[in-house]
Amino acid sequence: MLKVEHITKIFPGVKALDDVSLEVRKGEVLALLGENGAGKSTLIKVLSGIHSPEEGEIYYKGEPIKFHGPVDAKEAGISVVHQELAFLPLLSVAENLYIRHYTEKRHRLVNWSEVNAAAKEAMDMIHLHIPPERPVGKCSVAECQQIEIARAVYENAQVLILDEPTSALNDKETEELMKCIEGLREKGVSIILITHKIEEIMRIADRVVVLRDGHTVGECQVGAVTKDDLISMMVGRKITDMYPKKTNRPGGTLLSVEGFGTDLLSDLHFTVKKGEILGVYGLMGAGHLELGQALFGCYSKYTGEVRLGGELLRLKSPEICIRKGIVFLPSDRKQEGLVLMHSVKSNIMNLYYQTGKNSRIVNHKREESISRKWMEQLRIKTPSGETIAESLSGGNQQKVVLAKCLETDPKIIILNDPTRGIDVGAKAEIYHFLNALTEKGVSVIMITSEMPELLAMSDRVLVIHEGKQSALLEKEEMTQTNIVAAAISNDF
Repeated sequence: MLKVEHITKIFPGVKALDDVSLEVRKGEVLALLGENGAGKSTLIKVLSGIHSPEEGEIYYKGEPIKFHGPVDAKEAGISVVHQELAFLPLLSVAENLYIRHYTEKRHRLVNWSEVNAAAKEAMDMIHLHIPPERPVGKCSVAECQQIEIARAVYENAQVLILDEPTSALNDKETEELMKCIEGLREKGVSIILITHKIEEIMRIADRVVVLRDGHTVGECQVGAVTKDDLISMMVGRKITDMYPKKTNRPGGTLLSVEGFGTDLLSDLHFTVKKGEILGVYGLMGAGHLELGQALFGCYSKYTGEVRLGGELLRLKSPEICIRKGIVFLPSDRKQEGLVLMHSVKSNIMNLYYQTGKNSRIVNHKREESISRKWMEQLRIKTPSGETIAESLSGGNQQKVVLAKCLETDPKIIILNDPTRGIDVGAKAEIYHFLNALTEKGVSVIMITSEMPELLAMSDRVLVIHEGKQSALLEKEEMTQTNIVAAAISNDF
């Protein structure tokens, strides 16, 4: 269906793709695997018409083809569902699905019966059953993901590219998406799946192509390799210690939360010890994601008390929290964590200027020294501190957000899905760095939907169900069975 031969793409100072070749066959799931910065995103943009390669050829259904933009690729039958979903939250499901077709008949009035019927037909193709009149903003992340897929299928996508489709989904939602992919494969749709989750590749893919540093370094049938083989191909080395041996020794209580509540949370009681990692878990919509925002002052109206080192905190704004020593790393690094058009150096210094420790005059030498320090310590792959943040890979963008938080010298760092959408190599680096932070007495509240990460890194786990505290599990009680049981019921 689709074949690329000897593709090369060069950006200023960077050869993002170097002589890359691959093909995807009709009715096949081809997994595209590689570390952040390996060239996957650039390849997607070449295939979808966003970028034109300097060298190489693209063949579609056996014929050479050149796209002059994303519309050309979509009309040919190549669609991309990006990790950052593209929808209009205030419009209905039907409007979002039909939005490109309003002008086809050039009527002055919209036939809503026709629009809703077309939306239902599109959703039926992938066995998605939600009211077409529902605003997309009230749909879950998993439903929004499937709405995007339904739109692509309705627009006759014959090659569907899925970029990290399960990065924000829980286990049940991921399984539903896997069934959707299986159904599309049976209908003859060719799928290119980009994911860092090796388990998903072993579960659903037929073949896998591995990229590293802009080169194709491996191609194989999924049934002929192991997880360790794929990881070794991807990072160029064996990762034997994904999770560090925990060496922190939690001390006395640093943060105490009593009767805490917001519009989405109620009556939470827990503590965070000095130098510990408190894991937080919940199913989609449980309120666990909002907990991190609330403790960072994003909700000015709340009930209960929060004390840091015995001092009563007024969580009225993020700026107050930053000055008291609480920082927050959001899950959506592009929308909430970075100013993408600014430099790496500017982003790293962003929170530093919120602490009030700086003078009124910018010290450029100090900025350069601080940014260089974090680029070295966190191994941020960037030509320089002046590089625009948008041009970095996802894993390196995440490290920039982490550097920004750490430069404030925090007492508590709140992490919301800290390894979402980054590769195993970058994950291992972040895990080891967090372990080193807790050794120094920094406390971590880690909100995550990844069970292996939760179990391996946490000293205790707080479980939220429907906005209420369902359980606070000590180390010896932390099993997947106990955590899931608490997540689905307050009667645990």
